[in-house]
Amino acid sequence: MPIGERLADQLRRAWGGDPWHGPSVHDILSRLTARQAAHRRVRGSHTPWELVRHLTLWVEVPARRFDDPAVAATEDANFAAPVAFTEEQWQADVAALERAVHQFADRVQAMSDAALTAPVGDCGYSHEFMVDGVVQHFAYHAGQIALLARSEDTPPIVAPAPLIVLAAMLVAEAARYVFSLTLPAPSWAGIAIVLFGGWLLWWAHDHFVRARTPAVPWRASRVLVLGGPYRVTRNPMYIGMLIIQAGVGVARGNAWYLVMLIPAWMMLHWGVVLREERYLVRRFGAPYAELLRTSRRWLR
Repeated sequence: MPIGERLADQLRRAWGGDPWHGPSVHDILSRLTARQAAHRRVRGSHTPWELVRHLTLWVEVPARRFDDPAVAATEDANFAAPVAFTEEQWQADVAALERAVHQFADRVQAMSDAALTAPVGDCGYSHEFMVDGVVQHFAYHAGQIALLARSEDTPPIVAPAPLIVLAAMLVAEAARYVFSLTLPAPSWAGIAIVLFGGWLLWWAHDHFVRARTPAVPWRASRVLVLGGPYRVTRNPMYIGMLIIQAGVGVARGNAWYLVMLIPAWMMLHWGVVLREERYLVRRFGAPYAELLRTSRRWLR
């Protein structure tokens, strides 16, 4: 079989046929909506949509190197963000990738063995090697897109923790107009408590950022965070939120904020924390089960 026919067949298989590495890129992309394609799973990672635009670029650049070996991609074009986050734009970008692949495959198929085994300028590799690299590039990113497109297992909490605390604060504020329950304390003390709670919340969240794992409950956890405040308690962010609620109550002289700490804590405990623990045991197994045994859920 001529080299061009072999390479063109591999390109078409990688895009929409039956490649050796599993589902084709087209098969994987056809399962995604624009919203799923734009979803960034981890801080610093690329979205499936950015990978589609990246793949298109690295079909077009090798195709242009047949005529000009010096062609290179600019940094801002690599992993470029979509021009619009709409379903129509998503379909247009997928179609652009398909069109680029077929044009490239047609060009490769028409080339002679001599042309394909010739070097690409002074790059140190042949045109055949370059096209094989495009096929391998598709295989690599096909797996990456498939992983990014998988549905995530998330904890079945009743509501995000900040909303629970905010709801408790709103109830406390409304209760004041029904029956005033004053708290004789200086406002500066409440401000100091709020600042402490905010600092604890920031410190705990910063460890999630450094570990590059989502802190929000509607995203799947990547790793266990064990440093900083997590050496003392498994839930420093929730404790920080409750401290902030208490501080606002002191600053406003409204004791209902302190009364509402009880239902807020109960909702966090039974509606969030215990559900998260069962989820994390399923996700991390023995390491998290050991953490449950050796660490504090709250402060004791």
